[in-house]
Amino acid sequence: MQRTRRAAVEGWFAGEGEDFALLGTRCRACASVFFPREDSFCRNPRCSGSELDEVPLSRRGRVWSFTDGRYRPPAPYVSDPDSEWEPYVLLAVELEAERMVVLGQAPPGTSTADLTVGMEAEVVPGVLNEDGEHSWTTWHWRPVPADGPGPTDGPVPADGPVPMNDPVPADGPAPTDDGSGAGGRSRSAARPGRAGRRGHGDGPVSGEVAVLGAGMHPWGKWGHSFVEYGTRAARAALADAGLAWGDIGSVVGADTVRGGYPGYVAGATFARALGWQGARVTSVYAACASGAQAIGTARAQILAGLADVVLVVGADAAPKGFFKPAGGDRPEDPDWLRFRLLGATNPAYFGLYARHRMAVHGDTREDFARVKVKNAAAGALNPYARYRKPVTEEEVAASAVVADPLRLLDICATSDGGAALVLSSMDFARRHAAEGPLVRIRAVSTVSPSYPNTVLDLPDVATDSAAAVPPQDRGFRASIAHAAYEEAGLGPGDMSLAEVYDLSTALELQWYEDLGLAAPGAGAGLLREGATALGGRIPVNASGGLASFGEAVPAQAIAQVCELAWQLRGRAGERQVAGARAGVTANQGLFGHGSSVVAVR
Repeated sequence: MQRTRRAAVEGWFAGEGEDFALLGTRCRACASVFFPREDSFCRNPRCSGSELDEVPLSRRGRVWSFTDGRYRPPAPYVSDPDSEWEPYVLLAVELEAERMVVLGQAPPGTSTADLTVGMEAEVVPGVLNEDGEHSWTTWHWRPVPADGPGPTDGPVPADGPVPMNDPVPADGPAPTDDGSGAGGRSRSAARPGRAGRRGHGDGPVSGEVAVLGAGMHPWGKWGHSFVEYGTRAARAALADAGLAWGDIGSVVGADTVRGGYPGYVAGATFARALGWQGARVTSVYAACASGAQAIGTARAQILAGLADVVLVVGADAAPKGFFKPAGGDRPEDPDWLRFRLLGATNPAYFGLYARHRMAVHGDTREDFARVKVKNAAAGALNPYARYRKPVTEEEVAASAVVADPLRLLDICATSDGGAALVLSSMDFARRHAAEGPLVRIRAVSTVSPSYPNTVLDLPDVATDSAAAVPPQDRGFRASIAHAAYEEAGLGPGDMSLAEVYDLSTALELQWYEDLGLAAPGAGAGLLREGATALGGRIPVNASGGLASFGEAVPAQAIAQVCELAWQLRGRAGERQVAGARAGVTANQGLFGHGSSVVAVR
C-alpha cells in the first residue's frame, strides 16, 4: 500500500538525501539561533528583536552523549503493543557552528556498541511510525564511522573533543580554592562575598523562619488518594510542632497533576480534608521543585506578616512505570513532543547524563553502583523509606539495563507518599517552640536558568544556542545552590549534610559538584573516599534519597527539609549525622525550576 509521507511535526526539517536538514530560526537583531524554531520573538533577554528568519542547521556534529530505550515508552510515542519491543538509540549531537546540542533517535539497527562520545554524526531523514495512510517522518542522527579505537567507557583523551557544556579544561578539573584539585571542601569555595557573611552565632538573619514541625507519610505503593497521604503527614507535622490545626493561619499545598482537579488546588484540598477553619490557601506547581516553591511561598507570607504560622503540604499517588504527559495531542508542549517524536522517557535523559560523565570525567558503572549501595544503607535505617534493604554492587550490576549505561537499581522508582512542615515567624517560635534546638530556614532558592542554557535538560530536545551569546560561567544546577548559599551567608564548607535529588545514581555525583562539595569532575572521587556516606565528612542523602524512597513529585522537596530538620535537632536515630549544624537541599523540576533550601540550628 502506498502511504503519503507527512512530517511528524511541521517546519522542523525539510529536504531529502543530502539536502535534508533540521530547520531553525535566527534573530535578525542578535543572530541567536533557535531549535525548535521560534517564529514570534527572540528569547535572548538582552534582545528585543521580533524578526526571525528560517535557517538550516548544520548537518553534521559531534556526539555529546548517547543512550538507548530498553523498555517501551508510553503514549504519545507510537508503537505496536502486540509486537516485541526493539530498543532504539538516542544521540545528543553538538553542532559546532550553532554551539548547541540537539537530541534525536539513531536509525534502526544502531546499537550503543557502535557509538562513542566525540564521534561524528550526520542528520538524515527517518520514519517515526506508519499508519494505514501515512508514513510519519522525522530526523535521525546517523553515526559516521571513523578509523581509530572503538567505543569506550573511559574518559575522552585530552586532545579530543570536550563538549561545550562542561567547563573542564583538557588537562583536568579546576582546583578548589584550597589548591588541592581533589574536590576537597574548602570552606571558602563557591562563596563570593563571604567577607560580609553572617555565621551561626551572629543572631537571626532577617529572612529566617522557624521549622516547628515536620511530618511524613511513609513512601510506598499504598493504593490510596494523595489526599490521605498529605493529610496524615500534616497531622504528624502539627503534632510535632505541638500545635492545633486551628493555630494555622495559612496552608500552602504543592500540587500534583495526577489527582484530578483536587490535585491542581492542593492547598484548598488539604485545608478541606483537615476541616475548613478560615485559613488562607495557596497552591503552587513547579514539577519536582513544587515542594520547595511551597516552602518559599510560605516563608514569603510569614516574612510579609500575612501569617504567623503556615502549614506546607505535598503528596502524590504516582503511577507504576514511566511518568508520561497528560493525554491528548499537544504539539506546542515540549513534554508531549519529546515522547511523541523521540520516545525520550525520563530515564533516557538520565542515561545521557551518565554516559557524558563517563566520557568526560571518567566515572564508571561501579561508581554509579556505589551511590545506590550508599543510599540503600541509609534508607534501611529510615522508617519512612519505601525500600529498607541494603543493596550490593553485584545486585546493581545484575539488574536490568533501562537506559544504557544505567540499570534498574540506578534509577529511582515512582512512589506514593506525603510530607509536611509547620513553619512560623521567629517571634512566634520563641513564644511557642518546645525545648531543644530551634531549626531555622535561612535561604530558599528557586532560580531559573540564565540564557543561553547549554545543558540538555528535561523535557527539551535541544539546548539554547551559544553562538551569539556566550554562556554564563556557572551552569543552571550550580546556580541553584549558589543563590541559596549567598542568601544564607554560608558556603559548602559550612554544611554538615546535603539532601539531593538522586533521580539516578549518576545525577547524585553531578549534584556533589554543583553544590560545591567537589570540584568539576571530582564527584566520583568524593564518593570513593567515603566522604558522602553516613559517618563521612559530608553525608549526602542520609535519608536514603530517592534511591530508597522513589519519587512522589510534590512531596520530595518537602521531605528533604523534613530530613534536615530531624538531623539538625539530633532526632534522626541510627542515621544521625554527628554534630549537624547546617544542611542544604537541592533539586530541579521540569521547565527550569530550581530549588535549594539552607537550614541551620
